[in-house]
Amino acid sequence: MAKKCSLIVLVILVGCFFALINSPKAHASTISRLSDTITTSRPSAASPLSADAGSSVTSVSIFNNGSRFLASDSAKIMRTSSGANIVTTLTVATQSSALTTVNFTTTTGTAAQNGTDVLIANQTAMHTISFSNPQPIPSGGKIIITFPGTGLNTASPSATTFALNGKGGTSTDDTGVVKVNGVTCSALTGDTTSVPKFTCTTSGTVTTGTTITFLIGCSSAAGASCTTQSPFMINPTKTAINGTADTWSVLVQTQDGSSNLLDQGTTKIATQETVLVRASVDPTFTFTIGGIANSSNVKLGNATGCTTTDTLNTGFASLPDVVDLGSLPISTTINTSAQLMTVTTNAPNGYSITATSSGQLQNKSTGFAIASSTGGSAFPASTPWFGIRACGTDANTGLFGASSLNTTRGSGAIYAWPTQTTAITLASKVSGPIDPVNTTNGLVTVEYAAAADANTPSGAYDTAVTYVATPVF
Repeated sequence: MAKKCSLIVLVILVGCFFALINSPKAHASTISRLSDTITTSRPSAASPLSADAGSSVTSVSIFNNGSRFLASDSAKIMRTSSGANIVTTLTVATQSSALTTVNFTTTTGTAAQNGTDVLIANQTAMHTISFSNPQPIPSGGKIIITFPGTGLNTASPSATTFALNGKGGTSTDDTGVVKVNGVTCSALTGDTTSVPKFTCTTSGTVTTGTTITFLIGCSSAAGASCTTQSPFMINPTKTAINGTADTWSVLVQTQDGSSNLLDQGTTKIATQETVLVRASVDPTFTFTIGGIANSSNVKLGNATGCTTTDTLNTGFASLPDVVDLGSLPISTTINTSAQLMTVTTNAPNGYSITATSSGQLQNKSTGFAIASSTGGSAFPASTPWFGIRACGTDANTGLFGASSLNTTRGSGAIYAWPTQTTAITLASKVSGPIDPVNTTNGLVTVEYAAAADANTPSGAYDTAVTYVATPVF
């Protein structure tokens, strides 16, 4: 009786041994040439607010957990503090170097609370998963691609896995965002409940050594190449220290029609925070005043922006710091001289040139001053008059008139003169940079003009004008 029992035990053990070697799992091979290429390895950002934020503010305070929000990111404030999940999408302008303040291009719109509401910036990537099967996959078999972690079909980033962002369910191509090459799927599903994964049920046998490609986040493809990317899978948030990548495992399995394992393989992917590259450009600004020779046209050096045909007639060339209007004739003749001012700057908001003076053009011996106007006026007929006008693309046409660029002296050209306390603006431009080498902006011709009559006392007349050029950074 004892021998019989021993024989029975032996038979059972042998039977178990044969069952093991015939198990499909025991024959599983390693999938070859397996890789997952993602279009961006940048982690998603998520951090709770560290202070309450009003509805009309343009920035929020967050905890520094390493999350980096970059300019132009589409960030969302997820609010649960109000009892409902209110989401506001905002465009990031800047983040402080301490990573504790995020500034937006608009107001937050709805109040948010400290510690409860969260600022997130999803980073979505397309995954190109390619591999070769070492064994044939029968029709009705399965190819299963599983990402790490659990659940998370949500639209928010996770610290443990790639969120499916609401995609999933049964569809031949998962609503146009998953393409498969090398195999035909009778069904392609994305998990909607637990583990982030995609399952392809094969239609027809897949022969050994077939290169199979899954384009996850692709709405249009040509073979194994995506032609229209539609990334939807949300990258995890960063957990490793700065400079060290978070690594993730992606499992690929093939099964027969009875869900028995045929082959499997694991590949690694990494998410690594972007490298923020900084540089600065120092502000630049130059302002020069140049003289113009007598008998030259006033527009010399500024012919494109200044089209008046006045010829300088004082008998003296102007210098950068001296303008001699010569001897004013007792007639209707107007003496003119000019200087060319040049401004260059990389200021983004342009520049302006203003002027103040020591007073009117005056004979200090007699106290007689040749009349002028801060508001600008054309030369009165047969009356002593004095002033300046600007000519050029940036000239102040509000003061000197719309025709200041081409009107000749004595034909309605408007001249003005500043005082010690009342400045006048000669020229300005509200956008930059200003580069006269490549444009007509930044070139300003200043024409000086004076006339006298028989009642103008003889003697030396003088005044001083101070020009201030101001870049707007």
